[in-house]
Amino acid sequence: MKNYLTALISESAIRHNIAVLRGLIGHDVKLCPVVKDDCYGHGMDVLYPVLAELADGFAVASPTEALDLRHRGYEGFILCFLSAYFDDYDIQDELVRQGITQTVMSKSALASAQAAAERTGGTAPVHLKIDTGMGRLGVPARQAADMVTTIKETPGIKLTGIYTHFATADEVDKTATVEQLKIFKTVWPVGGDVIHHAANTAAIIDLPETHFEMVRPGIAVYGCHPSEQLHNRIEFKPCMSVMAKLIAVKHVPKGSRCGYGLTHEYDRDSRVGIVPIGYGDGYFRNLSNKAVVRINGMDAPVCGRVSMDQMTVDVTDIPDVQVGGEVEIISSDPAAPNSVENLARLADTISYEITCHLGHNMQHVLVD
Repeated sequence: MKNYLTALISESAIRHNIAVLRGLIGHDVKLCPVVKDDCYGHGMDVLYPVLAELADGFAVASPTEALDLRHRGYEGFILCFLSAYFDDYDIQDELVRQGITQTVMSKSALASAQAAAERTGGTAPVHLKIDTGMGRLGVPARQAADMVTTIKETPGIKLTGIYTHFATADEVDKTATVEQLKIFKTVWPVGGDVIHHAANTAAIIDLPETHFEMVRPGIAVYGCHPSEQLHNRIEFKPCMSVMAKLIAVKHVPKGSRCGYGLTHEYDRDSRVGIVPIGYGDGYFRNLSNKAVVRINGMDAPVCGRVSMDQMTVDVTDIPDVQVGGEVEIISSDPAAPNSVENLARLADTISYEITCHLGHNMQHVLVD
């Protein structure tokens, strides 16, 4: 972690986004935010107290993430997306002891959970994941009924939920999503206290018929949209801004070039600043010669290639620039040229990738 790189995380923005999501789903639907990969790079350490207050549960990727939430003192519902059968027995057993809900998507995963329940003398709550067309993890829909029966007959296992994941809910054409939904509803188990869930952020926004008993919002919790193709545009508030400090300022003559490959040439006598962030910190190399940062409220173009831990910006037109001056790498203003969503456009990627990469090498601070 580099203490000269700071991610400022807005508590009020998180609260706003959660309130907006709750307004979309209604009072009877549980809100289970996805907090995998350190809250999509936004920092579990600072966000945990806020989200624990506001959420009805948490969804995580790995058993380690699930157990971390228990170690933080969280006693509510936790859904682990990945099965634990590759983990050590002590982790498998602890999932059962801690009442963490595991995903079952194969007989191997079921056998692993059952063995842990037998070793600990406990009962393992599980959710069955159905592959309705994503083509990734999950029991094929045609095998779902048999799998439900097997789970219900397995000692030490309690089926508490069934879910699927949409592949194209964030696209304009919802045909494939509607087909997935149709398949999912045909394989629901009958009877028992089983909840159903399918809606990611995009489906929460565009497809209210997918909300069922629980939804799993991801990127919207942190203030970004899953894509620009949704039918409805919701006013989420990005919660993260990223700040650094200039480590050098110098003058360069017209015709000078900079960076690996000397890909940028100054067309006038210029003043440049060096910012201590690079692709090793998650700032994408393909933002070279495209992106801007902001200094003293003004745009400073990135010049030349982004290096592993530093980059050069043009500050010729910005007054009062000094070593130690503050640099806004990421703005929480969605309309800013250095917002997460705009940087994602420039990098030809999605906002998720921008925040996940940027989060790992800086300190996170909760504000407002």
